[in-house]
Amino acid sequence: MAKAPSPLSRRRFLAVGAGAGLLLGVGGALVARGGGRAHYRSLHPPGVRPRVFSDKAFGVLCALCERLLPGKDASDPTRPDAREARIAERIDRELTFHTPRMKRDVELALLFVEHGGLLHASTTRFTRLVPLDQDALLQKLLEGAAFERQAAGALKLLALFFYYSDERTWKGLHYAGPVGILRKRPPADSNPLA
Repeated sequence: MAKAPSPLSRRRFLAVGAGAGLLLGVGGALVARGGGRAHYRSLHPPGVRPRVFSDKAFGVLCALCERLLPGKDASDPTRPDAREARIAERIDRELTFHTPRMKRDVELALLFVEHGGLLHASTTRFTRLVPLDQDALLQKLLEGAAFERQAAGALKLLALFFYYSDERTWKGLHYAGPVGILRKRPPADSNPLA
């Protein structure tokens, strides 16, 4: 009796592989839709151009800072929000002094947050979500797998550092500012060999 041909010949394997690749490509294009340069520039503060980041990464950073940091408070009108404190601009400017690897890592973390919804069954980008859904996605990233926590946590730490280094935020923390420390001169005989 003749052996039945394999249902998955080389030719059929190549056809199935090409079809799957095409489907993945079309699916990726559909997921990536709706994120043009104009969308990300609309998230930038008026007249601000990033120095280090791409327009996309800077737009994500602006949106992220607005979700991570306190907003305006009627009880303390002097406390700035993320846009007034220019947090995204300050982070962008600070990275001009750092290595290319550091710049790349921060930008990749921002792009991860933008597309992190894919890990949680959402094809909507972070910057396209409504604020409550942005908060929910950030919470999932901050509580997710180690790589999710590292990326989202590092960006959160960076934003908080720059926000609370602004003196206008100190009043809400009941912090009066750094205390000046007077340095005592060492006694003249403390180092006889000098």
